[in-house]
Amino acid sequence: MRAMRILMLGGFLMMTTLVNAQHEGVASDRDGVVFYIESMPVTQYRHLGTVECSMFSPDAIDPLLDHVIKNARKDNEEFDALIFRSGKGLCKADVIQFYRDPKEKRRRGGRGNEEPVVKAEYKLSKAQPRKGAVVYIKNNPSSPYTLLGKVETPVTFRSNDIEELVDEMVKIAKRAYPDLDAVVIMEGTELRKASAIKYK
Repeated sequence: MRAMRILMLGGFLMMTTLVNAQHEGVASDRDGVVFYIESMPVTQYRHLGTVECSMFSPDAIDPLLDHVIKNARKDNEEFDALIFRSGKGLCKADVIQFYRDPKEKRRRGGRGNEEPVVKAEYKLSKAQPRKGAVVYIKNNPSSPYTLLGKVETPVTFRSNDIEELVDEMVKIAKRAYPDLDAVVIMEGTELRKASAIKYK
């Protein structure tokens, strides 16, 4: 009986590890800052503070990310990434710095003429589920997957609210592909197009 319990526990742990591995991805970065949107870093980090949008912030995702980086740099000269809080429309983020080897040379956070190079391990992410599907925004799955198809919001859906757009995209993708595992929002589409995928 005890051996059976141990075997079942081992199987459960293996399944959990496999599922967690499938949620891993590679986050995007800009100007030396990694973005974690609907995801969390895999690498250990320390929390430096929190940043919010100004009252008059851009609606489009890329200008909004630039705006948040600029606001974060007002209080934090050196930081590595921003973890955007879910449900806040990319207007609230935790400013973080990854733990380093003490002998490692310090870098100034994305300033100067050269484009900063971000370490590959700093970009490793774990995507978070939302409305029953894993969502990748500015993030690409690192596990093998099958593309089920592509979806987009209808022209009748006029909202520019980021939270509403993501929820609508997940809803549309799940309706079209009920057995999907994840939704990958396509770059440069203002959150209006996505790929529905299933992990292999």
